[in-house]
Amino acid sequence: MALFKIIFLIFIIFTSLNGYESEAKLKAVIVGKVAKYITFQDDKGSKEFVITIYKNKCANTFDNIYKDVKINNKPVKIVYIDNIEDLGYTNVLYISKVNSATLSKILEKTKNKNIVTISSNRGFAQKGGVIQLYFVSQKLKLKINTQSATQKNLKIGSTLLRVADIVKGDKV
Repeated sequence: MALFKIIFLIFIIFTSLNGYESEAKLKAVIVGKVAKYITFQDDKGSKEFVITIYKNKCANTFDNIYKDVKINNKPVKIVYIDNIEDLGYTNVLYISKVNSATLSKILEKTKNKNIVTISSNRGFAQKGGVIQLYFVSQKLKLKINTQSATQKNLKIGSTLLRVADIVKGDKV
């Protein structure tokens, strides 16, 4: 009986880790997919499409997915930071789960910059983030804050807007 419990526990741990890896991979893929539907007005002539990852626990997921990939006809460069003060030029900032104070600091730092901010933090879009990822019935959904996107001089394609819940300012 004890052996059965140990095997069952190992099975549960393995399947939950695999689920976490799959969710992280799905989010990483979505970051690049949504970027293809966004026009960056202030591109500054960069030769690379830069995706910055803030405190991600599955760093190699992004590296594996975006190796030899192009977004907007530019090779993708993945940059990892642990401190928002280290944020340099980027097109997309993906923010892993952070506390409310840290999130406020990040959103203030990126407020008027031509950066698509993406996170799965609860209430992210209502707080001023551009794209919030969330799950409903095991399906990934998007919330897009169009006011924040406009403020950042980003143009989001109608195709992407049609599949998302639209947030204007702090209201859904």
